[in-house]
Amino acid sequence: MGSIRQGWGGRRPVLGAIAASALAAVLTGCQEGSLTLSTPTASPTAGPATKPAPTGPETPSTQVNATPASQLSAADYVLAAGPETAGFESSGGADDPDSDGDSAIETAVATCAGFPEYNPPEPSDETTGDLFTSTEESDFQAVSRAKILPASQIRQNAEIVTSPLFGDCYRAALEEQFAGPDANGYTYELVAVETPPPPPGATALIRTSLGVTDQYGTYGYVRDTLYFYVGEVAVQLEVINVQNVPPPDIEQGFVDQIADRLTNQ
Repeated sequence: MGSIRQGWGGRRPVLGAIAASALAAVLTGCQEGSLTLSTPTASPTAGPATKPAPTGPETPSTQVNATPASQLSAADYVLAAGPETAGFESSGGADDPDSDGDSAIETAVATCAGFPEYNPPEPSDETTGDLFTSTEESDFQAVSRAKILPASQIRQNAEIVTSPLFGDCYRAALEEQFAGPDANGYTYELVAVETPPPPPGATALIRTSLGVTDQYGTYGYVRDTLYFYVGEVAVQLEVINVQNVPPPDIEQGFVDQIADRLTNQ
């Protein structure tokens, strides 16, 4: 991706802004319209007829809640300042994405993955947490979002993100989403989309490698999207890092904090 480290001191604030823009582009989804995705060709053993169970520890999405969903607060389940975020600064609450845009991309991906009946209810509560930025590398950032949904919807969401078709459908959605420059003038090139095993505590992980171009050049980023579906709470954690995969020990700390919060329902 060229000389990302050249002129590092003067470029750090700009790189941090690019990382934040890439995170925002994913969290806001396709807010300018709807997506139409074709279902990818699956192998004979893959596809909706063989949906695997969620991969989180002890299948957490089946746990029974003691608190009715109407009394749960989404703010209790997003990543928060604590020992796991040591070395990161919080920018305060991030802007909430447009829910209509979220629905468009979620429905398109779900239908592509073999769930044409996907029609989730409005969450009883939802929020986007603080944006955490590393004090050492301004382009290493994390942000999370939580929704309160019925347990049946949580189970279906877990089936979707663990479907063998999910990765290809997610890639198709991103390719359409990243067509053309964003509001900041940045353009995005999707390099790879992978679905490695999720770290302990998460339901699923999808890893995206992309190039982001501004007027100075192109910079490589790796973005991990981690999904958590437990009880009546859905959490999506985005962790983005320049060039390399986010450090596993730091990412696991974020996952552990959210997984622990999800036990309190």
